[in-house]
Amino acid sequence: MIAPLHHRSPTSGWHGAARQHQPPVNSARWAKSRLTRLRGWRGGAGTIAAAVIVALLGTAHAAQLSLTWTDASTNEDGFKLERKTGTTGAYGQLATMAAGTTGYVDGTVTVGTTYCYRLRAYNAAGDSSYSNEACAAAATATSYTVAVTKAGAGSGTVTSSPAAIDCGSTCNASVASGTSIALSANPAAGSTFAGWSEASGACTGTGSCALVVDAAKSLTATFAPQPYALTVTNAGTGSGTVTSSPSGIKCGSTCSNSYSSGTRVTLTATPTAGSTFTGWSGAACSGTGTCTVTMSAAQNVTATFTTQTHTLTVTKAGTGSGAVASSPTGISCGATCSANYNYYTNVTLTAAPATGSTFTSWSGACTGTGTCTVTMDAVKSVTATFGVASQAVPSSYVLTVTKNGIGAGILASNPAGINCGSTCSASFSTGTVVNLQVIPESGSTFTGWSGACTGTGTCTVAMSQAQNVSATLALQSFTLTTTKVGTGTGAVASSPGGIDCGASCSATFSSGTNVTLTATPITGSAFTGWSGACSGAGTCMVTISQNRTVTATFAAQAPSYALTVRKQGRGSGTVASNPSGLSCGTTCSATFSSGTNVTLTATPATGSAFTGWSGACSGTGTCTVTVTQAKSVTVTFKRLRR
Repeated sequence: MIAPLHHRSPTSGWHGAARQHQPPVNSARWAKSRLTRLRGWRGGAGTIAAAVIVALLGTAHAAQLSLTWTDASTNEDGFKLERKTGTTGAYGQLATMAAGTTGYVDGTVTVGTTYCYRLRAYNAAGDSSYSNEACAAAATATSYTVAVTKAGAGSGTVTSSPAAIDCGSTCNASVASGTSIALSANPAAGSTFAGWSEASGACTGTGSCALVVDAAKSLTATFAPQPYALTVTNAGTGSGTVTSSPSGIKCGSTCSNSYSSGTRVTLTATPTAGSTFTGWSGAACSGTGTCTVTMSAAQNVTATFTTQTHTLTVTKAGTGSGAVASSPTGISCGATCSANYNYYTNVTLTAAPATGSTFTSWSGACTGTGTCTVTMDAVKSVTATFGVASQAVPSSYVLTVTKNGIGAGILASNPAGINCGSTCSASFSTGTVVNLQVIPESGSTFTGWSGACTGTGTCTVAMSQAQNVSATLALQSFTLTTTKVGTGTGAVASSPGGIDCGASCSATFSSGTNVTLTATPITGSAFTGWSGACSGAGTCMVTISQNRTVTATFAAQAPSYALTVRKQGRGSGTVASNPSGLSCGTTCSATFSSGTNVTLTATPATGSAFTGWSGACSGTGTCTVTVTQAKSVTVTFKRLRR
């Protein structure tokens, strides 16, 4: 037997084996009874124990009833659930569930109407007995307002699942009581979601917000502008600072700062003393004014500072002479009397008087006679004064002569002393005027003086100090000219190179050069000999001591043709030619110049007889052939009978 679950009458309280006062099922409390064993039945598939309904819940947030039961059997194939409307209606099957199922939600109810439920297990052998009966009425759904407020300087939207809030446009929505709702914050481009706030503390942080709607809810979603880093780099040889408006960067020390998206940051570059700001690069900034950057992404800006330079100029004055050098290097005056130095460089100048002079003083940016140290914080000028030293005048000075170039000759002096050749240096009394003369050797020429003299005339030197003179001698050059004549043609080349005649038939060679000329006829021509500075038909060697001319003669050659002798017959013998060339026997073909008359003579061997010519000749006498083309002659020898 089944002990029935206490149930409610439509017009009274709860009824059962003992009267009890309990809240109705649709008040969201479980109605429970003690579990009893169900009466089973036996069939072909075995006994099936009946289920026991242990709870029926009417949910407050939707028109539905939730049924829960205990599965008391282990061999069912499933459950059949039946429902009736009211406590007096007729049961009809509502649903079939799989084996092991212990609950069902009926969403096909009407608010305020009472429904009763029972079920039984089944398998292939049949059905179990019914469970106890449970009755309940569906409650009216309750709704609450969920309100979202957006705060902060950023922007974005808030959406919900299930869909109700889309804020943006819909920031308040009525949601059924008990609904689980998830809110998501979606920042716009250039913004970030900073977090949730809600009175009960149910939602915090920056993730999604999950709520169970059991009362009115008010939430705030805060969006902030997205920050981006602005980084400044100082470059160049100089120095300075970069500051920003709004503040944050002071580079120098702070060269990077984060600004909200859309912020316009103005950068100002200020060079330190001795430096110059030369310009911006990066982040679409250029020029030397202020740099304005709109922060829509991380940005990098470079400010270039260059060290200022100032010119230090040294001037030499006075009757003496000398040199001025600097440390650090730059001035070597002598040659370089002005140089640029970086701002605030300390430049030390040292004056070195020449022999016979003294350094007397500095003026301008320095004074005194020691070293001069100048701090380059502006353009500076210094004058070094040299005077003539008081000293005894030497009684004599040395005059030295040097010969340059590949030519040869003699340098002689008047008064005597220099004869260079052998003596190229001599002492002369102070004040002596010495005249130098150059006598070039044959094949050489004097091209000029250097040192204490210039030009190509006589060199006059006043001996008030030691003097040096150079004379340059060069080899004379002469022209060798090649001419080609005759009926033939060919080329003439020289060694050393210069003539390739063909194209270059004339060249210049230094005096004394041995030039070898070689003549090369083309096909159909012959070189017949030299004339002029050479003779004969071999190579031509010319020693260049003056302008020379050489003529090469080439003659055209007549064409040559082959004359061939063939022997036939049973006898034997020889054939000889005049002019020579054929000796057949051994040589039965030879080449002769066109137009040559060649006489052939046949000589039979012992035991043979010459019987006649054929081809270019006939008969039994000598054969004369005029060679105007390739020709062939046949000679016949017969064997004599014995």
